[in-house]
Amino acid sequence: MANQHFIERRKHPRIMMDVIVSIARVGAADVVGHTADLSLGGIRFVCHALEVEIGEVLHITLDLRDTKLSMAGKVVRITKPNTHALELALAFVEMDARTLELLRVFLEDSQ
Repeated sequence: MANQHFIERRKHPRIMMDVIVSIARVGAADVVGHTADLSLGGIRFVCHALEVEIGEVLHITLDLRDTKLSMAGKVVRITKPNTHALELALAFVEMDARTLELLRVFLEDSQ
């Protein structure tokens, strides 16, 4: 039987949700995707037509109800769930205090 105990190493709990996210590389057009999960520390989302590398920093805009939040995130994982999509995990690297507070409140209200 598989061991069902594990140690959670994340600082912030992930919340599963589907939110529209806009992703942009420097000097490139935005790509739209959908979140798989979100936390105060990062985001995992699925998108199409985006070529990125581990370690690259992307600009992210989240459409949360009546608010749009913008921040930067560093690509920490890339998977390809099918031939047409990418699943990216980003760790947030730049976020002002107001954006952090709005994200915190949104996540608390979403639980």
